[in-house]
Amino acid sequence: MVGVVLVAHAPLATALAACARHVLGDVALACVDVEADASPEALFEDILGCIAAEDRGDGVLVLADLVGATPFNVALRAAQAAVEAGRRCEILAGANVPMLLRVLNYRTRPLSDLAECGAAGATHGVAVFKP
Repeated sequence: MVGVVLVAHAPLATALAACARHVLGDVALACVDVEADASPEALFEDILGCIAAEDRGDGVLVLADLVGATPFNVALRAAQAAVEAGRRCEILAGANVPMLLRVLNYRTRPLSDLAECGAAGATHGVAVFKP
């Protein structure tokens, strides 16, 4: 089963995890809420530790909230370090509830398939409705 790590501006990672647990029950995942005054180096170590802790042999998918922002940038560095250390790790940005639910429901898929599945869940969960 692919491990999942949520990295987002505080308190979004914890809030997304709480929402997923409300819908799915108890699910295994790690959360890193990034405070405004977070040290990038301490954050890097925290994310890298979460990647290691969540890796059960099938790789880890890191979900980040916003491309180009500190949580994403540091998560990308940590994922690169994890890959260099021999782990399988990918990042999926734009985290939202539909993405997370899709990832958690299909986490037995191979890592690269799961990333694509999560991206599809994110886009299918966004729609405009005109009454």
